[in-house]
Amino acid sequence: MNTGKPVRIDVEAAKALAQWKSLFAAEVCERAKQIATQSGHPDSVTLSHYRMAASMAIQSLSVAIHGEHEPDGQQEAA
Repeated sequence: MNTGKPVRIDVEAAKALAQWKSLFAAEVCERAKQIATQSGHPDSVTLSHYRMAASMAIQSLSVAIHGEHEPDGQQEAA
């Protein structure tokens, strides 16, 4: 692959990656809390809850990456 050679990353690409990471992390955390609450343990979020939440959040992440936005990254108005 790369032999230590510097690579330029487009600012728009870096911003999109940061946004996707943030979106995914926030959704996983929120869903994990919901799963914990539904399982009767609202004060204890486990790795299992995070795994279940991450599996569900992947679909939202995929939608964000593949098409709910204009090419410039701006969300399309309804």
